[in-house]
Amino acid sequence: MTWLALLAAIALFAAPLASALPDGAGLAEVVVGVARQTGVPNLVSGVILQTRLFDTITEVVVFTLAALGVRDLLKDESPLPVVRGLEDVPTRVLCDLGATIAALIAIELALRGHLSPGGGFASGVAGGTAIGLSLISGGAQRAQRLYRRYRADLLEKLAVVVFIVMSLLLLIGMTLPQGAYGLLLSGGWIPWLNILVALKVTLGSWAMVQLFVRYRGL
Repeated sequence: MTWLALLAAIALFAAPLASALPDGAGLAEVVVGVARQTGVPNLVSGVILQTRLFDTITEVVVFTLAALGVRDLLKDESPLPVVRGLEDVPTRVLCDLGATIAALIAIELALRGHLSPGGGFASGVAGGTAIGLSLISGGAQRAQRLYRRYRADLLEKLAVVVFIVMSLLLLIGMTLPQGAYGLLLSGGWIPWLNILVALKVTLGSWAMVQLFVRYRGL
């Protein structure tokens, strides 16, 4: 049975290699059309945040439900009295360095995600990675104080609401000026939606990772 499953897996993997790629005739017209419609060079951001915006709204809502699920999962547990971080100094330095680099990448992807590869979801993943590295390197208590001081939970909910409102405005036909193609302030709603998604995913990741570290430890 094991060999049969292995052969089936190999056949499933090799089947696409035996077929020819689809004909690319006319694909250039589609690419140019999407770029003209969205006004941004990054066609992925254009599709996600305009052509396929309704699906993206659902994805943001699902991510919000995931964060609420983590809170519900841990609500009956007692937090750890002491959250211990990494004690190896070189490892902590590398984590802090990685967190700094990831944070800078997150800002870059959020601001220029409509011009180059990146976008709000990628930025949120980089931002969440930065926060996660900071938490495991001994910054759990500091991160929790900052989370409460700046009301990150409220900012997360506000980002979701504003994103949905902006998306609905775009879906009903209210557009912003596209601006000059390739500039930072171009693409109408798309760069603003990118920033909101980045903020939402970063803050949601912060909340979930912080809860797991606080209640389950490293």
